[in-house]
Amino acid sequence: MIDFQPTTKEEQEEPQPPAAAQTEPETEPEGEAEEAIEWDGSEAELVLDDDAAEYEEPQTGIKLSYVLREEEVFRALEKSGFSKTMGRRAILECVLFAALAVLFFARFFASHEGANLFFGIVAVLALLLAALLPVFGRKRRARLICADERLSNIELEIYPDGIQIGSGDGEWEIPFDGTCRRVEHRGLLLLFPAGKRHMLILPLRCVEPGVLAEVQAMVVSGTYREDES
Repeated sequence: MIDFQPTTKEEQEEPQPPAAAQTEPETEPEGEAEEAIEWDGSEAELVLDDDAAEYEEPQTGIKLSYVLREEEVFRALEKSGFSKTMGRRAILECVLFAALAVLFFARFFASHEGANLFFGIVAVLALLLAALLPVFGRKRRARLICADERLSNIELEIYPDGIQIGSGDGEWEIPFDGTCRRVEHRGLLLLFPAGKRHMLILPLRCVEPGVLAEVQAMVVSGTYREDES
């Protein structure tokens, strides 16, 4: 579980996200290269749902344990509210600095004043910095998340009616009642529970091939893609 605590007013305005029944593959935007998913050897374990009510038949679930990698968290943040907030702000800043650069260079070519050339160059540098800030922000956030074992070491149990994450006081769950948004992105299965400010990152590399189809079936049957809402 990734819990994002916004640090700016703009981030607070956006919900923030520390892991198929016929399985329909998620579609990626055109231009993104598909990455082969290689199983890392992690073994899945079949478990019974101890929390089932007395009148319910205990369900068999799949238990997974894994450690998130920094590059995986970085990719996941591309799809999070944190990244979208920074991205919108960066676009506005880039438009502003681009307009200033055009203005100053136009004045320079008209008057040949060195000050206009100087400020035009400054505007271009600011434009480049604004475009790169979201990337730097994601890298820093990914590094901080992976340094925290509470966020990067994940244990979860997947059942037909939901996912149980963690144990004890830190335990929480995602119900498969159609309210959770899912995204499959570059070898990651991302789940965004309704009403929560965090997301679950599930790297498909850590799912044993023998149970991968079953895991995908349970997740897909109980969640929705954004373009399906």
